[in-house]
Amino acid sequence: MKTDIKKPISDRQRQEPESPAAGSVQGLKQPTKPDQQKDRGWKSRKPLLTILLCLAAGLKLYAQDPVLPPTNLGLANVFDGIAGKPGFVYQGYAQYFHTRDVYDGGGHALHSDLKINSLLQMNQLIYLSPVRVLGGNLGFTVLVPIVQINSSSAAGQAPNANPGVLGDVVQGTAVQWSDKKLFGRPFSHRVEFDVNLPVGNYDSHYVINPSSHLWAYGVYHAFTMMLDDKFSISSRNQFNYNSHYVGQKGKPGAYYNGNYSIDYSVFKSLKVEAAAYYLTQFNQDSYGGDHHYYSDHYGIGDTKERVFGYGPGLAYFAPNGVLIETKVFFETAAKNRLAGSRPTLRIAIPLSK
Repeated sequence: MKTDIKKPISDRQRQEPESPAAGSVQGLKQPTKPDQQKDRGWKSRKPLLTILLCLAAGLKLYAQDPVLPPTNLGLANVFDGIAGKPGFVYQGYAQYFHTRDVYDGGGHALHSDLKINSLLQMNQLIYLSPVRVLGGNLGFTVLVPIVQINSSSAAGQAPNANPGVLGDVVQGTAVQWSDKKLFGRPFSHRVEFDVNLPVGNYDSHYVINPSSHLWAYGVYHAFTMMLDDKFSISSRNQFNYNSHYVGQKGKPGAYYNGNYSIDYSVFKSLKVEAAAYYLTQFNQDSYGGDHHYYSDHYGIGDTKERVFGYGPGLAYFAPNGVLIETKVFFETAAKNRLAGSRPTLRIAIPLSK
């Protein structure tokens, strides 16, 4: 099982395959070589990936192999495909992550006392222009995450966290189609291309950093469909590609993340919702282009991550156009990562009259 937590290994250090460093987090086992795993009867059990993402846009924890960069896990659900009229909109998000347990590559809880709890404040500025492209409106967005991280372990020393709070900035370019029809029902949707800029706080002396320390690229399609006067459904489906870590050869695999919701209007201004998100990694992490590197050198047969979150929510539409959405997600079906709960708040404020 992969459980040793340490700072990223430089390319110079990796010229010869090395065994995991000593000093694992208490309650988690270090990885062993493949023949040692066989001797210990671990042949059928997938390893633990203890480097993990704890926030949709902030937390990074490094070990032997790469880990997926921050992404949108339940930040936006209700009316996600609707953008309103051209102009500026500010969206603010707050999301708290509380660790329940650590899960290995087989989806088994390790009952570890490791806790990495984090608070994210995401600031997003959106500009929807009057410029028409492919029948829709051209738009641009910038997201700036601020994250506070704390780690603890009752049985031993916890991994150290960078006290810096700036995560990586994301820039997006989109085309928004509003007030369309699908199967005779009102339908609005958007396609967006995002670039993750590795400009956040990063220091190799820390195990946990706000920055992903890599360039990442994503494209998503978001939509909202009005089923009738009371019900609507919304979804965002995003596909992501990661570069190598800056100055290193490690590279996380490509992955998908999606947000989903169905809501019901209790009153004209108040909706109740059932919301969910899902993340799954498509291919193994690689080193120098070798997708078998971590299996061959560390006995880590599966580095792919997965998690599913679900929960209830409320959305309030104020008379001045402000949207307030609050939800709480409970995670399950996790593999190679922490899982827990994510209380989430979203506020959308139109800045143009």
